[in-house]
Amino acid sequence: MSAYHVFYDAQCPICIREMALVREQNVSGSLNTVPIQGNEALLAQYGVNADAAMTLLHVVAANGTITSGMPALRIVYRECGGRPLAQIWNWPLLSKLADWGYPWFARHRYRFPRWLLPRPQCESDVCGLPPHKRK
Repeated sequence: MSAYHVFYDAQCPICIREMALVREQNVSGSLNTVPIQGNEALLAQYGVNADAAMTLLHVVAANGTITSGMPALRIVYRECGGRPLAQIWNWPLLSKLADWGYPWFARHRYRFPRWLLPRPQCESDVCGLPPHKRK
């Protein structure tokens, strides 16, 4: 079993792209990305309702610990080796800004274009990697 289940909105273009990047960068396999849509029963097993999961990113650890919002993103980024840009959200002053701003961003995520994120090498079931470099 993966060390973490990462529940994300599979209808949000930014969320979809971010999870594609997470799957590429999580070489240890510690993260299992799980769409909220169609997995409401699994969320309920952890005591998370679908509305809460659709509001903020939720990460469930193997021991059952539930983390949401920016602290959940920090777990994801740590498990992915910490993208340089993502690491700035851990700096003392910026961490408070990120904790405050993430709920606003999450509520308005459909308004942001997905090109804000780097393009994953494999997206929409099409892989841009040569076969010998694929996992």
